[in-house]
Amino acid sequence: MKYLKNVILIVLIIVGVKSYASVEDPVKEDDPSDDGKGRITGMIVDKKSEAPMEFANIAVYNETDSTLVTGGITNDKGVFEIENLDYGNYYLVANFIGFDEKNVVDIKLERANRVHDIGEINLAPSTVAIGEVNVVADKAAVEYKLDKKVVNVSQVISAIGGTAVDVLENTPSVQVDIEGNVSLRGSGNFTVLIDGRPSVLSGSDALRQIPSSAIENIEIITNPSAKYEPDGAAGIINLVMKKNSMNGLNGIVNASVGTGEKYRGDFMLNYRFEKLNLFFGADWSDEINNGNMALERETFYNDTTEFLEMGGDRKWIRGGHRFKGGADFYLGNATTLTLSGETGTSERGSEGGGRTENYTVPASELIRSISEETSERNNDFYTLNMNFQHKFDDKGHRLEATAFYSDETGTDNEIEAEILADENFNPGEEYLSNVSTLETEDEQDLRLKLDYTYPFSEDGRFEAGYQGRLESEIESLEFRDFDQASGSWIINDEYSSTTDFQRDIHAVYSTYSNKIGEFAYMAGLRGELTAREIQNTSADNVSSLNRFDLFPTAHFSYPVAKTADATASYSRRINRPSGRDLDPTPNYYNRYTIRFGNPDLEPEYTNSYELGVMKRFGETRSFISADLFRRVTNNKIDRFQELGDDGITYLYTDNFDKDYSTGLEVTGNLSYKKWLIVNASVNVYDYKITGELNGESIDRQSTNWGGRMNTTFKFSENSRFQLNAFFRGPSTSAQGESAAMFFTNISYRQEFMNKKLSATVSVRDPLGTAGFERTSYGDNFESWFRFEREPRVVMLTLSYKINNFKEDNGNRGGGDGGMDMGGGEF
Repeated sequence: MKYLKNVILIVLIIVGVKSYASVEDPVKEDDPSDDGKGRITGMIVDKKSEAPMEFANIAVYNETDSTLVTGGITNDKGVFEIENLDYGNYYLVANFIGFDEKNVVDIKLERANRVHDIGEINLAPSTVAIGEVNVVADKAAVEYKLDKKVVNVSQVISAIGGTAVDVLENTPSVQVDIEGNVSLRGSGNFTVLIDGRPSVLSGSDALRQIPSSAIENIEIITNPSAKYEPDGAAGIINLVMKKNSMNGLNGIVNASVGTGEKYRGDFMLNYRFEKLNLFFGADWSDEINNGNMALERETFYNDTTEFLEMGGDRKWIRGGHRFKGGADFYLGNATTLTLSGETGTSERGSEGGGRTENYTVPASELIRSISEETSERNNDFYTLNMNFQHKFDDKGHRLEATAFYSDETGTDNEIEAEILADENFNPGEEYLSNVSTLETEDEQDLRLKLDYTYPFSEDGRFEAGYQGRLESEIESLEFRDFDQASGSWIINDEYSSTTDFQRDIHAVYSTYSNKIGEFAYMAGLRGELTAREIQNTSADNVSSLNRFDLFPTAHFSYPVAKTADATASYSRRINRPSGRDLDPTPNYYNRYTIRFGNPDLEPEYTNSYELGVMKRFGETRSFISADLFRRVTNNKIDRFQELGDDGITYLYTDNFDKDYSTGLEVTGNLSYKKWLIVNASVNVYDYKITGELNGESIDRQSTNWGGRMNTTFKFSENSRFQLNAFFRGPSTSAQGESAAMFFTNISYRQEFMNKKLSATVSVRDPLGTAGFERTSYGDNFESWFRFEREPRVVMLTLSYKINNFKEDNGNRGGGDGGMDMGGGEF
């Protein structure tokens, strides 16, 4: 026994000496085994059952700037090991669906501590302690940043099963009309981006195609910095798509069905290895939206007035599918390469018909007819993206390069027929008009971008970059008359043509931001060289444009109190005429209406000013904000109509003088006792347009206002009810006015299976009050138009999370969401 004690004592002394030596000098400076890497190990256990948790998620973040470094999942024994971590300071987040997150801080990897064993991490079921769940549930529907508003889509449950348009119906600064057309502070001239990159479709068309279930949040940027493209006088709507940052297989599946033949489905899968992240998704939709319209027009000829009355039902068919996928390659701890692509088909169409009466006073022959209109548009497209980012350090010093290419081909076939009818509107065999238009397009878009960011101090940052945009499009329009005698279509060369658009834009920009005490500022300048050429077979010459423009921007913020901030901003923006506006070929709507483009249109230039104050209340997410804005647009582009001697209405596009929008927007978010959240906004603005039409002033002015309210009642942790209401007051334009509009939506969501499965039921326009009404007039005509959409549409949406799916607010390839690659038209 004595000898055994001596042996044990000697062993302990040796171990103690070696341990002391390892602490004092674990690795010699020239030790080749020191590769500067460490690892974190540990075990995750269910706190309640004390059982090891398989497939629990671990995310490792840099302690300096909270950026995600890497992650992993536990094995069947609940054990995890995160390797190849650079020496430094980290913190760790462990979580699993249905359990509260657990944070582990002060993790330091160094030569003396290459392996950090956290030990056992206990996760508590959310049914026992629901603190983290409450934080997610209380997330504000709208959050305010220095230069943008952020709409958290998950908090707008009435939009579940819908599209981006349905989300925007309840967003401050945004208005949506009854047909789903979106405007930003009264203007339809805005740019749509997806993860900071351009969409194949533009404007409202793009927003109607993106399912809300695929969107993490929507950024409303009314005064973008010089880093963004200046296209879109009203600003930018950027859709930030859902992504995943957790290791292993994750995903989400959504399916929706609605009354009136509305179907939609999508899924997204993500599988991450240590140095590779794969993602794949698809969506499909097939929807019919019904409505009815009525039109009345009076035309004045000396002592005679002609009356035209039309009315009938119409339905819009929207559908298509998309497949998207890609991979993130982690080439090192500081370098990431992302390759991705997307392909699909967009389908849009409409069918409609109705009764038409045409007569004059003093009385003449009354002509009754039946109109039949059909439209079918199909677009096939694909996009390719490459993003490369290298971080020089963990403080934001980085270089990013992006390449984007898109190709789109499409056809648009429309048929307009009007058949003579008797006094009971029974159609005969004689056509008053029967025409068809077939439009084809082939469009390519190549964009290259290089961004450099250098943070020269804790608050100071310098950014600079270059962007090239090379765009081309060929459009062909074939107009055909139906020959009733032969029963065949005959091409009408007068209304047929081919147009070739080419446009190159080269831009450089720079921004500088810093702070003086608590006063933060950012100034930027962007220069763009534009070369555009348009050639049309119906025109005698080629229309070209070469121009250099400067676009300055400025942003300021100051904390006027501990819980209140003031901001101010300015930007100069541009609205480039679309190809449709520039095309001089007559576009035959029906035998009563023909539209012309104008190849000599000049772009609009807008100076935008904003001043805002936001006040936060307590530790809740309650706040109130007020934004003053003024927007002055030169070379205002607008459409007008004239009545020809032949009784046909001709639509034209031209530059007028200016328009002015000056107003106030007040937004409030109230969170009361965790069971009630109210988000509401009211905007009032004065609108004025100036200019001349045919030598006469068209100066007009109106005071416009609107409001919206989004109220959420949380009955329990897993159930909530939401009521949305929207109102837009009357407004004016160059040749008329639009009437007020009001509608509501209600919805209910229930979650099951520890929030893996959710079901949402929503009813759109339950009161049946939605409608759009407009009056237009000129020297010799006056017209009235009204459209009503299908009310009380019921939608059911089911959503299922695969494994422990968790959305990530970041962008693929390390982008920051401000990496703008899109915007504008020809």
